Amino acid sequence: MKLEFYIKYYGKSFYWAGKFLKKDVFADCAILYAFCRIADNLVDENKNSKNKIGKFIKDYSNIKSKNIIINKFKKIKIKYNIPNKFVNDLFYGVKLDTKIVKIKSEKEIIEYSYYVAGTVGAMMAYIFSTTHPKAIKHAIDLGIAMQLTNIARDVVADAKLGRIYLPQTFLKKNINAKDIVNDNFDRNELFSAINKIIIISEKFYKSGNNGIKYLPWTIRYPIFLASSLYQRIGIKIINSNLNKYFNSRIYVGFFEKLFITLKTFFIFNFKY
Repeated sequence: MKLEFYIKYYGKSFYWAGKFLKKDVFADCAILYAFCRIADNLVDENKNSKNKIGKFIKDYSNIKSKNIIINKFKKIKIKYNIPNKFVNDLFYGVKLDTKIVKIKSEKEIIEYSYYVAGTVGAMMAYIFSTTHPKAIKHAIDLGIAMQLTNIARDVVADAKLGRIYLPQTFLKKNINAKDIVNDNFDRNELFSAINKIIIISEKFYKSGNNGIKYLPWTIRYPIFLASSLYQRIGIKIINSNLNKYFNSRIYVGFFEKLFITLKTFFIFNFKY
């Protein structure tokens, strides 16, 4: 299986924006994405997920691995001098999903988003060969923003896996995963909490976009485009209604992507 498959199948917005990157840079991004996606998929399998991700992390720590993606990721880690901290933090975040997920507050959902996605943003920044110290922080914020969008979009899908990422402080009563997938359950409070997540994500998108100026010139537009495509998902959630949200998956279609690509190109040339 080609490594590009993972980003093409699981990260359609990244794949679209990645076509504006140089081929060698996009190839390295695809390796990072595949590495992170495989770890995430092991957790989502539910059955024996704790042991599976444990074996994956142990395999990563070995000098030699039979896993092609682990070996390729190690090569780009050395190539771009990616700090161990971000890999270790990513593993910590992935392991959190093997436990019963309980997010108490806004602070905790941001911390969780850092571990599972902010770390990926940081590692991407290293692949983009940025040297400005502020760039990493902004890249982390963009990763957090995108994860918050994921959380807001995938409430039903996560509930089917027995997980709820909505902070308890956003909900007036105790809601479990079975409630979310129950068609007879009053979901108004849920939809309100989902909209709060989108509102929080906006400040992180703003920070992430503010950091684009620290990236090499050839990298700036693709990242601005990826950010805009993902941010659009949140906007569509807010502009939708409760019934539409819970009965269909919110996504950005082909022609909408095309329109956003043209729109962001003009905005980018004016702004950056």
